[in-house]
Amino acid sequence: MKKIFLDKRFWRDSKDNWVSFESDPKLKVTKGNIYGRCVPCIANLYQQLQEGREEIELKEAYHCWKVVAVLKDREECLEVLREYEENFLEDHFVKGKFGSSQPSKSSKVLMFHTEDEGEKDRLFKELEACVRKVNPEGKVFYQKACANLHYELLGDWKDWKEVTKIKNPDIRPTLIERIKKLLYWEKGD
Repeated sequence: MKKIFLDKRFWRDSKDNWVSFESDPKLKVTKGNIYGRCVPCIANLYQQLQEGREEIELKEAYHCWKVVAVLKDREECLEVLREYEENFLEDHFVKGKFGSSQPSKSSKVLMFHTEDEGEKDRLFKELEACVRKVNPEGKVFYQKACANLHYELLGDWKDWKEVTKIKNPDIRPTLIERIKKLLYWEKGD
């Protein structure tokens, strides 16, 4: 039987807000995606904003999905992952994370990542079944993976195209600064 593995930081009682998981024990795809997919994608958005473009070519961001469950706490996230592992993992490869970007919030989210729309639909149904067993009040939904980064600029992700016209150009300077901090945080910029 396949297993879901947690980032080793989980076992060190890290103060980090997010814990990655993957069906590879070394989390190879997750680690590879950070610098091989996510950073280049964010850098692409940054460059297009700096160039003053009227529309954004989304490239990878258009094909990235997250399937999300909003749960009571970290323990419920782990319970849902156990349910998923026991009932649906089989031959599938999964990756994602759980936690919160706001540590003061008691609720947590469990998030599966995929670059395939068919897999997104399958994950949604499977995650919904697992959440119903653990917490019938839990909310399950999906959206484009970087919707939080693009929303103010492009509007609702449901209206995006591979090349999407900027809906709110006034947000450009603020978004450029936010992305700059994201990309260059280790330099203190």
